[in-house]
Amino acid sequence: MSKIFITGDIHGEMEVNSRFATKRFPYGKTLTKEDFVIVAGDFGLIWSNDPENRTEKYHLKQLQERAWTTLFIDGNHENHTRLQDLPIEEMWGGKVGVVREGIYYLRRGEIYTLYGKKIFCFGGALSWDKDGRTPYVSWWPEEIPNHKEMEYALSNLDRHNWDVDYVITHTIPNTLVKVVGLKGDKKDATCDFLDHIESKIKFKKWFAGHMHIDKSIGKSRILYNDIINIETDEVVN
Repeated sequence: MSKIFITGDIHGEMEVNSRFATKRFPYGKTLTKEDFVIVAGDFGLIWSNDPENRTEKYHLKQLQERAWTTLFIDGNHENHTRLQDLPIEEMWGGKVGVVREGIYYLRRGEIYTLYGKKIFCFGGALSWDKDGRTPYVSWWPEEIPNHKEMEYALSNLDRHNWDVDYVITHTIPNTLVKVVGLKGDKKDATCDFLDHIESKIKFKKWFAGHMHIDKSIGKSRILYNDIINIETDEVVN
């Protein structure tokens, strides 16, 4: 049976090679292109404002040559302009941005069906460090979901009767922020929206990144370095 795995932020070339290195992720050698590894935001490999950037193309090629198919939602540290400019195709019951064959962007508000499992995806988050970044060079205001994206997510959930198997977001609802004990003086509208989602949706497991920790809280799992099988909850790296 095909497998679905998920991990946390890889921050582009900073961590993609080390996270998926054979020595660190030997399980990856057993996978095929029919298997999926999902990154829960801050993918970061679509970063440069120059699509022909040689370093970016090299790392994307390296990732494309891995045994599995790579999927990712967007985080806050992304070039959101380029993500929105990706060619769009219908795959797995929703719209994806095509980076290249074997690497796909899972768009905000879509519900995909992978091997019979419904997965609701909603990326984006506030950058706590945005005051030290340069707009449209190292920070994009589109990191915060807009009203149209939120409305699309809600209408899509309506069509699925608010019942899915898995939820994948970059950040977490405020209810979990309090449990994690996150400190900060900036309020994230994304978390507010996820509060509303959490209050209505039926799900088996909720996965998120962003916090740079690996921690399970009830039906939710915050990921950073861990790579886990989403069905068995087994850490495989």
